[in-house]
Amino acid sequence: MRALLPATQVFGFCFYWAWVYLSFNASASVNPVLSTHLNLVYVHLASMIAGVAFYAVIIGFSRRLRVLFERRVQLVAAGALMAAGTACYAFGDRAPLPLMLVGAVVSGVASVWLVIFWGRLFSTLSARNIVFATAVSFGFAHAIYYAALLMPEVATGAITTVLPVLAAALCPEPEKIHRYLGGSQSDEGDSPDGAPSEGAEGPRFSLVPFSRLPWRVALGLAAVMFVYGGARVYVASFDQSGFFGFERTAGLTIAVVAAFVVWGALFQGENASLGAAYKMTLPLLGSALLMVAIFGYEYVALIAPLMTGIQVVIEILSWVLLADIARTTRTPAFLVFAIGRLAVQGGMFAGQLSAWLLVDMVAPFAVAGIFALMLVTGFMFDSQDTLLVFEAPSKVEREQAERRMGRSMGDHLEDMAETYGLTQREKEIFLLWVTGHGSKYIQESLVISPSTVKTHVRHIYEKCGVHSRAEIMRLLEIRS
Repeated sequence: MRALLPATQVFGFCFYWAWVYLSFNASASVNPVLSTHLNLVYVHLASMIAGVAFYAVIIGFSRRLRVLFERRVQLVAAGALMAAGTACYAFGDRAPLPLMLVGAVVSGVASVWLVIFWGRLFSTLSARNIVFATAVSFGFAHAIYYAALLMPEVATGAITTVLPVLAAALCPEPEKIHRYLGGSQSDEGDSPDGAPSEGAEGPRFSLVPFSRLPWRVALGLAAVMFVYGGARVYVASFDQSGFFGFERTAGLTIAVVAAFVVWGALFQGENASLGAAYKMTLPLLGSALLMVAIFGYEYVALIAPLMTGIQVVIEILSWVLLADIARTTRTPAFLVFAIGRLAVQGGMFAGQLSAWLLVDMVAPFAVAGIFALMLVTGFMFDSQDTLLVFEAPSKVEREQAERRMGRSMGDHLEDMAETYGLTQREKEIFLLWVTGHGSKYIQESLVISPSTVKTHVRHIYEKCGVHSRAEIMRLLEIRS
């Protein structure tokens, strides 16, 4: 079993999220304070729309723009550019609003590099380490945020400006992570995103067909973030002082992060699929939205901490969901995070803007939000095969693997079964998976139950020592 990833390996990721919190919020409930920091709303909207536009361009022209996210120097340069943009708005209202908006656009575009580089790194981890590392990173980020709130405005602005540089500089090389965990490395020529080779057929501008991108999940994420974006504006309109329930908020945040840390530390199914866990956010967010609509003004000291706790759950599980999709499917990781963050930021932008325009009409927004969450519950996740966890190889991938090995996949699996001690039944299941069959076909062909398939699949992955689809695909291409 792999060692648990230490917090120091992903400490830099917390600086990115601390930057997000400090750049666009000013209250104990991690919201803008409309009475004193109204410009933060405009800055946040400008940053989000710039990020959304760039993500859309990346998705549309991924084949050509992929080279922008391959070298570490690009990440460091983006961190420096983010710092320059952040300096335009991080020191309160000292700068004119147009300059603040320009800085927001610059930092919003540059932040894309941090998201993609960190997202690609997280997608190489096991399910257990994805949960643990994400929770620890958010815990540190909130600690930095609350500590900065107690400092003078100039000190807070200076810290906010430095954070992007730290987040970029401390992003570890994937090789260092894998050396610590004892994971196998790809060959020199392998793509970190598992993208198709140059000879593979595909769209002219995109690495993969648009139909293969996780649009259903993206729409669900956008709907959830629309509701959350609107709710945070209403909470900010109620919380005029910005420090209602500081102790409750900090305590609830610590409790939520601690729960995720424990879940990650005790997580048993290192090869399990994590995506379905995101559904737990929907009833939480729906309940909080109803409380905002019914008790907002009277119980803001209770509503503000509750919304913050839900925000932490949503953000952690959103990141975990995207990392899990990139880990288990054949869609390149940088495209998964591009479409995922486009949905997150686009949904939040639409929600905040709608609530800002309808700030005195919380009830209609709550009704629309609850209806949207009900639709998401049944629509967001398609019938992805969680029993087999990792998406089966495509025909093109199988043919490429056989050409590299110089022999058939069946002969290769025979050697793998002997090397890794697979049983006859496990070898049969593995062969059916490699040839593109799902769990239902495997159940019917071998006349076994879903639980039996799941058990055998878990044993196969454990014996082979794989924790992501990229690892198992590399294993299939290794010459015996």
